Amino acid sequence: MTRENYEALAPVRTKIVATIGPASRAPNVLRRLIEAGVSVFRLNFSHGTHEEHAEVLVNIRAASRDAGRHVAVLQDLCGPKMRLGPIPGDLVECPLGEEFTLVTERSSDNPRELTCTYRELPNDLKPGETVLFADGTVAMTVTDASRGRTRLKVTLPGRLRSKQGINLPGTELAVKSLTDKDLQDLDWTARHAADVQFVGLSFVRSPEDVAWLRRELQARKCPARVVVKIEKPQAVRHLEAIVAATDAVMVARGDLGVEMDVYRVPAIQKQVIALCNQAHRPVITATQMLNSMEHSSRPTRAEASDVFNAVLDGTDAVMLSGETAVGEYPVESVATMHQICAEAEAHRKAVDAECQRKLPPLAGFIERITEAAVDAACLAAHRLDTPLIVVATESGRTALALSNRRPPATILALTRTEHLARTLAVCWGVTAVVQPEPATAEADLTFAIQWAQGRGVVRSGDYVALVRGQVPGESPGRAVLVRRVS
Repeated sequence: MTRENYEALAPVRTKIVATIGPASRAPNVLRRLIEAGVSVFRLNFSHGTHEEHAEVLVNIRAASRDAGRHVAVLQDLCGPKMRLGPIPGDLVECPLGEEFTLVTERSSDNPRELTCTYRELPNDLKPGETVLFADGTVAMTVTDASRGRTRLKVTLPGRLRSKQGINLPGTELAVKSLTDKDLQDLDWTARHAADVQFVGLSFVRSPEDVAWLRRELQARKCPARVVVKIEKPQAVRHLEAIVAATDAVMVARGDLGVEMDVYRVPAIQKQVIALCNQAHRPVITATQMLNSMEHSSRPTRAEASDVFNAVLDGTDAVMLSGETAVGEYPVESVATMHQICAEAEAHRKAVDAECQRKLPPLAGFIERITEAAVDAACLAAHRLDTPLIVVATESGRTALALSNRRPPATILALTRTEHLARTLAVCWGVTAVVQPEPATAEADLTFAIQWAQGRGVVRSGDYVALVRGQVPGESPGRAVLVRRVS
């Protein structure tokens, strides 16, 4: 296989996260999604039972083994998401100017009497505040508030269905970042600790929220890493501290675009991606990326541009939600996103040399000697047209540092455990292979070249670079080893 054919068939460097749902949970669909380019599967714990998620987890592991890929799993906690309670008849029209009531306890079958999963909401609202329903498609203003009952007036007409979401832009509520349901879901995580690489924390407002989740994971002996979801104004205000406290970040544009003015979301997205790149935190861009593909086999031009520009901005991963969970074209959605990412990466490759001159410092993230080795390997990749950089890593930090540099070469991470290999599935440009037993630098390089030759990544005459990360008994990042393929 030629290198050109390999590049056409191989996963793009930007990783793809796919949400599992009724449209994608079947074993044969999971296998096709992996083949189409999925690196991370998201289990949305806002829906489904523990038994259903456990069954999907078994199927994911079987599909990933069959495909020969280290696929990660992201468990997305529900968090303090407020939703409408059941509505009599399941649907109610909301004409402009009409009045509704929000109550703690329903007293009639009137569909204009609404309830909420957060029972105290009627007591927390104040006159003049805005309440948004169904992702902002219906808006009401609080006209009067009393104990257990709040009166609302429709300012943006539409229709409501049972269990649709509620957002409160500008309202500060004293709700906990981890609900009782979340804690029960973390008990599920503990029972499947070997198979869950990431836990998503919803509606983060402060670094203390991240610390709480870490304590809960540690108490349950779960090695999963924390992904914070940026979807609240408070998270944007405390962005630097939150990014510093977490392992990875998701720009959750759905609720973010409801909680804040939608025209601010693109700027916030760019801000979050840039900060994560500087702080060496993988970042996922999510929500409505190819939304029209829930019901269409092709995306809109605007959606293609959205994905393309997220890649140019520096996102590590892009995520599909309804497109793969409940859409009519789950596999086609992944394949389309793969193609868009490939085009964006080809475009970006033309300006990589300039980007290399403006690299953020790695000091404080890895040892200075390791930083020098990482930069030397990236320079070799540019100067020698190296198609492969190999990194032997115990913690994944050196592999992540290489990923942050966005070299033109494939990054092959040699890890000691399958858990670390799956964890690296979210990192841009990194392909992980498990080598349980420690080896010398020469042996690692020989293994990597044989692996790459078998897949058409390298050919005779190519140069391959090796960086040694934190290896017990050795100095960190002691050197860069370059070998020419015979």
